[in-house]
Amino acid sequence: MPAWRPRREWLRESVRSALGQAGCSVELIVVDDGSPEPVAELLSGVEDDRLRLLRVEHRGASAARNAGADAASAAVLRFIDADDVITPRSTATLLSLLGGRDDLIAYGATMFCDEQLRPLWRMTSDVEGDATVACLLGKFTTRPHAFLFPAAVVEKAGDWRPDLGVSEDWDFILRALEHAQVRGTHEVATLYRRHGEGSTEDPAEGERGARAVVDAYFARHPEQRGTRLERRARARLLAHTGRVYATHGARAKGLRRVARAAALDPTAVTTEIRQSLPAIGGAVRRRLGRAPAES
Repeated sequence: MPAWRPRREWLRESVRSALGQAGCSVELIVVDDGSPEPVAELLSGVEDDRLRLLRVEHRGASAARNAGADAASAAVLRFIDADDVITPRSTATLLSLLGGRDDLIAYGATMFCDEQLRPLWRMTSDVEGDATVACLLGKFTTRPHAFLFPAAVVEKAGDWRPDLGVSEDWDFILRALEHAQVRGTHEVATLYRRHGEGSTEDPAEGERGARAVVDAYFARHPEQRGTRLERRARARLLAHTGRVYATHGARAKGLRRVARAAALDPTAVTTEIRQSLPAIGGAVRRRLGRAPAES
């Protein structure tokens, strides 16, 4: 759990949820990413032998996750954030899905919530087996905090990239999927808190980060360059960044990217629209006070 200037009550709630996992043994490593107010002070009074605090120089969440993974001794790893909550039996459920295999990644659903953790919409996926292409094309609708990774897969995937300000989770998951298959459940594993203090996606930065992920994938797989898969991946990237530009007021830039996406692969645009609807509906349901929907 990386922590950089966390809100005290959210941090403690997240820590309680991790330590409160039922049906399995856990160790929680909270990595203080050089916060001005030491995280140890924010967790004062939390006494649990399973909790370890590690303070490092501030280098960002990815570097903090790497430090935590290096310090971990467990056979399976789960990455969580200091403002989210994991459901009580989720780790045990994911562990049962692994079935002792070290070449399989288990995942659950993510419930997107408001600041008070009131449900907005549920993100689910039905992908099973080899999920690499689905992830590359943005069709593996998951969040990294809903995954349980064998330590062997994390080691093969390599470090989270500190140089990526955005899309670092996509990059890490994509590399991990090249070494393992997946098995999932629609049971909610993580409550993802959406709030104003979270990072706001800058369209240009988001585009650079996403392009870096796609470029890195095809650098690892040069035999796939120039194929239909690369065209589809580039189209999906353009469709997504086009939508982000448009929703941030840069409509002309957005439309140009959507048009380029449609020329490469028309299905990329329809996929982006379809996958955006649950989040939009979640915002509407929040205002109307209705129940959450699934992706």
